[in-house]
Amino acid sequence: MHVGSGTSSGACLSLLFRKGERPEAEAIARTVETAREGGLVASVSYRPDPAAGWLELLASGLTFDLAGLSPLGPAPAVEVYQAFGFDRPCAVAELEAVQLVPSGHILSGAGLLPVMRTMMGLAANLVLHLPVAAVHWGAAQTLMEPRYFSRLMLNWLAGGAFPSLGLTAFSRAPDGSIGTRGLAHFTGQEMQLEASLHESDSDTARLAVRVIDHLVRHGGIAQAQTIGQWSDALLLEPSKVGKLVLVWRGG
Repeated sequence: MHVGSGTSSGACLSLLFRKGERPEAEAIARTVETAREGGLVASVSYRPDPAAGWLELLASGLTFDLAGLSPLGPAPAVEVYQAFGFDRPCAVAELEAVQLVPSGHILSGAGLLPVMRTMMGLAANLVLHLPVAAVHWGAAQTLMEPRYFSRLMLNWLAGGAFPSLGLTAFSRAPDGSIGTRGLAHFTGQEMQLEASLHESDSDTARLAVRVIDHLVRHGGIAQAQTIGQWSDALLLEPSKVGKLVLVWRGG
C-alpha cells in the first residue's frame, strides 16, 4: 500500500489525512498552543515561509521536523506491513502523509528511548487535536487507528508497557514461532519466540509482548539470560547469525 511516491522508514512517524485535510503550518501552531493548555510541553521553534510546507517543533528540549504540510505536496509514501486498531480495512492509498521526524542534530539518537518517548508523546497530542485518519510508524511499517495510537502512547508515557502492538509488527514462521519487525530500532536486535503446541495464538502474542517490554526496558542482550521462574521461565540468547534474540521455553 502506498501514499504519494517514495517510501518512509526508520524514525519517521507519518500522520495520514484524507485529501484536502492536511493542515497548514498556522493550523499546527494553533494546535500546539491548544495542546499546551492541556499540559503538552511543546512549542513551535522555527517556522519558515508557509509555502515551504514544514516547521520545527520543540518538545522537552528536543526538536522535530513536521513536513508535508499544505500548501506543499504530501510527504513521501508509506508501506504497510501490519495494521492495528481498525474496525475495517483502512484505504491508505486515498490518504496523504505529513511526517514527523527527529531534527538533524538528534537524528543519530533517534532510537534512544528519551527521544522516542518525546516524539510519540508529541505525536499523540497532535493526533488528539487534528483530523488524522491513520498513523504510520516507519521502523515497523505499522498502521494504527488514531485513537488507538494516542491511547497506546499516552499509556506508555504514564508508566505502562512498551506499545509492542504498534511500534513493532509480528510475523509467523512456518514452525509457528513469532518474530518481530521493528524492535531492532529500539534494542538493536529483533526477537524470535519459540512456538508452543499448547498455547493459543493470542496467548503467544501476549507472551511476545511481555518479552519485548523486557528487552526495551533492559536493552539488547550479548549473552544468554533467563526471565521468569519455574515453568514460566524463558531463556533469551543472542543468535549466532544476525542481530536476533532467540527466546526458548523453560517449562
